[in-house]
Amino acid sequence: MVRVEHFWQDNGRLIYDISSLENITVSSNIGSFCNRLKKCLHEKYMELLNKFEDCFPKIITGTHFFYWSFIRIKIAKNYLEMGDTFSANEIVYPCVNSSGACSTVDSLIQKMTIKGSSEINVFSSSEIVLFNMIAGVLQILFNVLAIIHVTNITNKQSLPTNKDPLHWLSCAQRVYRLYTQQSPPNTGPEFLDTLLCSKSNRINEFQESGSLNKQNLSACRLMFEREYTKTIFLLAQVHQLIGKRAQSANYCQLTLLHQLTFGKSFKKAVNNSFRLQNNIIRIKSAHSLRDLEKRKFSDRHPYNFLQSFDPIEWATNAVTLGDYFSSAENQNNCYYKTLECLLSAVYVVEEARFEGNISSSQVDNTLANIYRNIVKISLDLLEKGTKQYGNLADEGITSEDSEFRKYQELQNVTKFGSMFNLDLQPIFTRLLDYNFNVKNPISNVIPQNNDLIYKLIRPPTNYETASGIFRIILNCLMKAENFYTLQNHCTDAIVLIQDRSKAYRLMTVFEKNINRQCCMHKRRIDMLNNVLGQLNPDHYLHVCRQLTFELAEALGTLRDLKRKLLDEIPLKESQVSAHYARKSDDLAKRAISVYRNFLGLYGVQSGTTINFSDDDIKPLIVTCLHTARLYSQIISACTTEKIQNLTKALEFYAQLVALAENHIKRDALTPIKDCEELRIAKEMVVLLPVKISRLSQGEILSD
Repeated sequence: MVRVEHFWQDNGRLIYDISSLENITVSSNIGSFCNRLKKCLHEKYMELLNKFEDCFPKIITGTHFFYWSFIRIKIAKNYLEMGDTFSANEIVYPCVNSSGACSTVDSLIQKMTIKGSSEINVFSSSEIVLFNMIAGVLQILFNVLAIIHVTNITNKQSLPTNKDPLHWLSCAQRVYRLYTQQSPPNTGPEFLDTLLCSKSNRINEFQESGSLNKQNLSACRLMFEREYTKTIFLLAQVHQLIGKRAQSANYCQLTLLHQLTFGKSFKKAVNNSFRLQNNIIRIKSAHSLRDLEKRKFSDRHPYNFLQSFDPIEWATNAVTLGDYFSSAENQNNCYYKTLECLLSAVYVVEEARFEGNISSSQVDNTLANIYRNIVKISLDLLEKGTKQYGNLADEGITSEDSEFRKYQELQNVTKFGSMFNLDLQPIFTRLLDYNFNVKNPISNVIPQNNDLIYKLIRPPTNYETASGIFRIILNCLMKAENFYTLQNHCTDAIVLIQDRSKAYRLMTVFEKNINRQCCMHKRRIDMLNNVLGQLNPDHYLHVCRQLTFELAEALGTLRDLKRKLLDEIPLKESQVSAHYARKSDDLAKRAISVYRNFLGLYGVQSGTTINFSDDDIKPLIVTCLHTARLYSQIISACTTEKIQNLTKALEFYAQLVALAENHIKRDALTPIKDCEELRIAKEMVVLLPVKISRLSQGEILSD
């Protein structure tokens, strides 16, 4: 050990150069300089390795192995950064296959690389002592070997060794399990960086700040936990590569939990201990060495060798994990884990906003995207609920049976928030828009939290549950719209408006009161009208087409509801009847006008036969059909007006047939030839002239 310390002191200048190069922050867009920096760092490490092997030609002690392996690992990492996996494997593989003079090291590594050898009774006392010393080296070593083999899988290359990445990751897992089984929970093995920092006052300050993390962990233990986080992250990647998505998701979850548990604690400790030095993240450049004797390598800021916790990155990864669960849970019509991932992301980002460690624009952008994901799954639930609505009654299933089934399903559901050990109830309460009672805080707590959440992550079967999902959608949309405005993010803002319109449309299915249904469709009409008035079709043609069609559809639906109310009014209430008749006709005329605008956005005019794609022809013929029907449904004051309206209807039925037949000529296999709209239009083209003729002759016909 003394000789190694002397070696380190004798090569202080070289080590300082390496330290300085490692701590230079380079912008990602300066590629050429970054490559030169990597090359220079590689040369320095190779020089250090050659000097070490000249001084210690045989690795005969655990201390020799500790330093020798760490230097080789650093070089291998540098090769990996340059994309040279073969050289990385060549430089690092001797560490696990050295066959050197140190039999204890060789025996320990051999046992660690054999499956099922992580039990402590397999090792001798001398091996346990050695293991406690080099566990950090072994953890990083196995991780690097796994990365080398993962890279070769993705590049479809092969290495001389016959091991796969899962083998090395299993070895890394054994290291972690063995060390945690027989070591105190707050201590960790030595790493090269922590050892070099041991003489620094800064590392002592870090240890004293341990009260800021709940575990009171040492810097060594946090580095050890960080390396294990890499292990499980790599396990997630490998399982994804070999097509085992479920196992990959499980390891992703463990990775995020580990980051939240350990990375977050370290960041708090570092920020507190070194907040006055935040403007000096790294030491001087390697070209400025005049104060070499005053500033040792051990003065290196611990922040540099311990990866900090990035809440934005964590939240993004949690959302990605939620996407996987969404695709898996979609088949079961249940988004329990998906929602837990998304609300966990909200929790972490909002906490970061409170601590003030990241910019408000980053926070707002990230939260807006998370809320959009919540809207997406909630809309899917509402849509599925509209299709299933009434199935319980149709199948003769009572509410008691439904509750019993739900109770049975809940028995296998873990507590909401347990995935990352977070209290998500306050966030869930806010999204539900519960009215908080200041005088009685107990009433603010949602009773039977899991039970309520479980109701709201499945397709609703009644108005009460649907309204809860609807409130979540509206609150998430409001929060997302604070960031995605029409002025700054026009396309995204329009999508949010369309989502809001869709939510109102779906909610009307669960609403039995026709007047309230009318109010919901009026909301849709107002918001769609408002956004269309702000868009230039020359720049947003596709979006204007979508919004115009949706607006016409909403007006038509509202007209049908008003007509339904009219039909329910007794004949003696003539004034009320006349009011609803006028409203119904006004809405029909507005819908016709908007439908005609929609056709105009495609350049469709009476008698024209333009060629359209399969995607465009369907909404066009639907528009012609709806317009024709609306003309025929207008309440006419006299026979002449009735004939005029039916003539207009006939024109649009004929236009539908012309558009469809022109499209069929171009594509004989198109599904349009068998569509219901074309069949109806062909029938009406035959029937309407007869009806118009009879009306012209003075016959009185019923509608």
